[in-house]
Amino acid sequence: MKIRSSIMGLIVPIVILGSVGVTSALDLWKTTNDKIPVKYSEGTATGQYNPADIRGSYTFGEIEKVFGIPVEDLGIGFGVKDPAYYASFQCKELETIYATLAVQGKEVGTGSVRAFVALYKGLPITLSDETYLPKPAVDLLKDKASLTQDQLQFITQHTVDIP
Repeated sequence: MKIRSSIMGLIVPIVILGSVGVTSALDLWKTTNDKIPVKYSEGTATGQYNPADIRGSYTFGEIEKVFGIPVEDLGIGFGVKDPAYYASFQCKELETIYATLAVQGKEVGTGSVRAFVALYKGLPITLSDETYLPKPAVDLLKDKASLTQDQLQFITQHTVDIP
């Protein structure tokens, strides 16, 4: 009985490690997140990445890679002071920069990045009254995006200054 228990004690770790090795070799075992948003499955944007799936952990560099928006536009638009930090800046960090505005009910955060990316790229998005954009981001959209009259009115009414 003791020998059987010892053999089982050896077999279980071998099976587990073997499973990890095989799934890793077949590229089925992943320990990192690729941070690729879902794609639209219907409508005029079918097959394109959906900015509504951008998460707070996304960096501006990842957004540039997926959506093709220069990190300079993202960094300048959202008031990131140091250009060396643009690519590694995470969306969730906006909540710290704009914390004083959140108290006033004017949220600048990941939702703002989602809206900016969608408007910049001309992709469908449902705009929320709680979402605000910094003035430099609004200026970039007015300059570089093809906005509808409703979108232009929205961003004009939801503009905040960088604290």
